[in-house]
Amino acid sequence: MGRIADALRKAEQERLRLRNQPRTDRGATALLDPPRSPPGVSTETGDAPPGPVPPADTSFTVATEGIDEAVVPFYDRSSVISEQYRSLRTRLLTQNPQNDHRVLAISSSIPQEGKSVSTVNMGMILSEIRHLKVLCVDGDFRRSSLCDLLDIRPAAGLADMLSGDATYDEIITPTPIPNLYFVAAGQTRGRAAAELLASQRTSSVFRRFQSDFHYTLVDTPPATTVTDVNIIGQMCSGVIMVVRLNVTPEPIARRAVRLLKANNIPIIGCLLIGRDDRGPGYNYSYNYYRYYRYYTSGEADKR
Repeated sequence: MGRIADALRKAEQERLRLRNQPRTDRGATALLDPPRSPPGVSTETGDAPPGPVPPADTSFTVATEGIDEAVVPFYDRSSVISEQYRSLRTRLLTQNPQNDHRVLAISSSIPQEGKSVSTVNMGMILSEIRHLKVLCVDGDFRRSSLCDLLDIRPAAGLADMLSGDATYDEIITPTPIPNLYFVAAGQTRGRAAAELLASQRTSSVFRRFQSDFHYTLVDTPPATTVTDVNIIGQMCSGVIMVVRLNVTPEPIARRAVRLLKANNIPIIGCLLIGRDDRGPGYNYSYNYYRYYRYYTSGEADKR
């Protein structure tokens, strides 16, 4: 025990000595005193951390304080919500045994159901798998919100490229989250969203999304309000419908499903969002979406 105590004391003295060194002398020994992991993150599992990977150039910093707290896995990887999203991830991966690259549209029946939040959360959960390269696309030109959730302000977005005002490389934006990339909605500059989405250039850029990324998640407007999702859905592997419990009227949800089916757009499943007051373990200070569960389209129809 005496030798163990001596070793621990010497290690602590060495740590203090390194911390007191001038900054210019610490570069070679920085790995001896790594930063602490965020809460809920294990340094032994090999999982990618939810925060940004520090770049080699220490003069460049990535601000993460502005990421919305609704992006739950970024702040609490072990939360119930994060685990429910992992259940959805498992279902998606199980449905794709050949590991094909897929483009998925995320839509809803009415506004304010949580599809944008779900798009970002699902993108981050997919990006936890290190070999997956994931892209979140803001396809809602009228009420874009992914920029606010990720606290990113790129110079150009999807609408700019479809208008010919930006290139593909200019709209692909890295995020502070490893393996996760982002395309903003951009500026329509007076052109109708349906007009931009119906152009031949749209099919070309979506094919490139599919080629360059393992999973592309496209946030779209609600299916019953505008025709955008019916256009985008034609270029996707399928649509995931978001339904908020105790909020979404059942007739409107059924109407959204009928509209998608009428346009021959496959519905992969339904993501149910809402409050579940089954116990204190489900209470969160920000009072956001507390319960997530994923069903296949057949199970959703039964419900």
